[in-house]
Amino acid sequence: MRSLALRCLLITIALSCGIPTEGLATSLSVAPTRVDLATDARSGSVNLDNTGDQATTVQVQTFAWRHGNSIESLEPTRGLLAVPAVFNLPAGGRQVIRVASREEVPADVETAYRMVITEVPSTDPDTAAGIRFALRLSLPVFITPRNAYAAPAWELSTDGRSLGVRNDGNAHLHVRGFVIRDQQSGRILADVDSPSYVLAQEEHSWPDLLAAGSGPVLIEAQTSLGALSIVLER
Repeated sequence: MRSLALRCLLITIALSCGIPTEGLATSLSVAPTRVDLATDARSGSVNLDNTGDQATTVQVQTFAWRHGNSIESLEPTRGLLAVPAVFNLPAGGRQVIRVASREEVPADVETAYRMVITEVPSTDPDTAAGIRFALRLSLPVFITPRNAYAAPAWELSTDGRSLGVRNDGNAHLHVRGFVIRDQQSGRILADVDSPSYVLAQEEHSWPDLLAAGSGPVLIEAQTSLGALSIVLER
């Protein structure tokens, strides 16, 4: 299911860039879509499949991930090894990408990386069909100490329009989505279904979600800690 969802995401990226779907030469799927390691077992792997009808060249890069959710916030690192770093993936083929940490990591707080898998655009005019594009997958890699946990603290901005969460724990929080309701009437004020990670000791905000108003609101969030219900005053 995760692989299928990721393939759909790639098609969405292509459409948002104005690329006709009939011009896509390859179809890549990856499983799992994140890598969870432990401080005493710091290696793992993912499978990358080319379900399309054209071969493609793939590059794999690793980055330190300290804050934010965008690729622009990442820092190149040699602390996480991913092999092979560059390879050709034939039509219908599968490549196992192995990852391993090669630096000392803290024993009391989670270490986060991103492994970015990029399809290199074809330079062959026959196979590229006149279209040059690259698909990019960004996979979280976590090295999590035993008994580490997320500790979210939710709050509204002073004007009551934006929602923020601070993670005071020593492991990441994954917010899959949430609904904000007026607590008294139950009316939905905001519905957010875009997932976000909040790393240990970091924070994340969703600006301008709510219209000006007063009275308590109920946050119903789906997270890596399960379903959470939080009442906030404004």
